Amino acid sequence: GEVGSMLGARRPEDFEKYQRMAVDSSRLGIPILFGFDIIHGCKVIFPIHLGSACSWNMDAIRESASIAASEAAAMGLAWTFSPMCDISADPRWGRVSEGAGEDPYLGAAISRAMVEGYQGDDLSDSTTILACVKHFAAYGDTATGKDYDTVEIGEHALREFYLRGYQEALKEKPEMFMSSF
Repeated sequence: GEVGSMLGARRPEDFEKYQRMAVDSSRLGIPILFGFDIIHGCKVIFPIHLGSACSWNMDAIRESASIAASEAAAMGLAWTFSPMCDISADPRWGRVSEGAGEDPYLGAAISRAMVEGYQGDDLSDSTTILACVKHFAAYGDTATGKDYDTVEIGEHALREFYLRGYQEALKEKPEMFMSSF
């Protein structure tokens, strides 16, 4: 009852052990929602998002997210911290590989396809997982390209370039948005 997060648990037997502890041995019996950064695959590894973006093939991108979701769900995961919908404004930024690059149109299309691939049409389907749209928002325009740095951006650039991926992802009704980096 004193754990706030369990990052790094990936084995089904661990999920079962921790879930039993949470439900059977804690005061409130609240089950754990297991999640992991399934950024470009789970068991089968697909190209990084920047590489997949080069294909402009939304069907393949959607399918890769669906395969990752199915594999993750089979392991006991219910949630992924993906897709990363931000625009990469500076190639020095440490998260460039997680996104679709600098084109807002392409990034928006990929964001939507990935949420659809992870969540499918019905989250009660045992092959789907929750998508968490990240890193809200404009984190890709960090000062000096450093991860965990400040962002100073005008409203026009925010709306025209950086929010488009999030807006498209929202159309697929993702279950979560990361409220920070």
